[in-house]
Amino acid sequence: MLVRFLINSFLSVVVLAVCLMYSWRTLSETNFLFTQLYEYNGIDEQITKYGPQNRNRIGFETTTKAERVIIFERIVEAVNNSGIGLEEIVYRAPSGEIIDTFLTQPEIDHLNDVARLVGYLNKTLLYLTAFLFFVVMFCWTCKVKKNINIWRPYTVGKSFVGMLALLLLCLAIVSVIGPQRVFYSLHEWVFLGMAPWHFYFQDSLMTTMLTEPLFGSISILLVGTAFAIWFFLSVLIKRILG
Repeated sequence: MLVRFLINSFLSVVVLAVCLMYSWRTLSETNFLFTQLYEYNGIDEQITKYGPQNRNRIGFETTTKAERVIIFERIVEAVNNSGIGLEEIVYRAPSGEIIDTFLTQPEIDHLNDVARLVGYLNKTLLYLTAFLFFVVMFCWTCKVKKNINIWRPYTVGKSFVGMLALLLLCLAIVSVIGPQRVFYSLHEWVFLGMAPWHFYFQDSLMTTMLTEPLFGSISILLVGTAFAIWFFLSVLIKRILG
């Protein structure tokens, strides 16, 4: 009983990690629904307020929503492509005239750190996917040919209850600590010893446009999409291994 619990717990963590990383890749293809989240997270109001106060760039408050969507898309593309193209991101006036480059050098340095992290996670995803495929096929072969159940997954319903309990626990922890503090603590831990990651609104168009509520909404999307992928994988694995 204990052995089965430990095996299922370890492999459940592997499956969850795979789902979260596939969730990032899936949402990257949809630009993280930035267009849909734009008004909900008050991005226009933030830019209207802090755009004119920026000490490094001028005129960003005159840009359109469509221009800002393009900028966000180019940042996502660059981060998913080893940071290539970050220096070339510009913002344009409604007339189409280029006003300036969007990112300052410190912001580029930070986003390059993010790109390296994403690249590392992409490699990890390949290894974990291969490992999970090998484990499922190995367990299926043992079951079919030798009638040995090495991995007997719990029912999807029971696994879902466990995952839901884990999610609620994480939400409770975030609520107690505070979303902003968690956000900053994660950055301090992940980017320790790397380029500075904190920028004031008056110095950074990136911080002005990519608000903390936006990151909260994206986090919810990542977890929700990961759960959908997890459900599909859980059903598939359960059918294969019984």
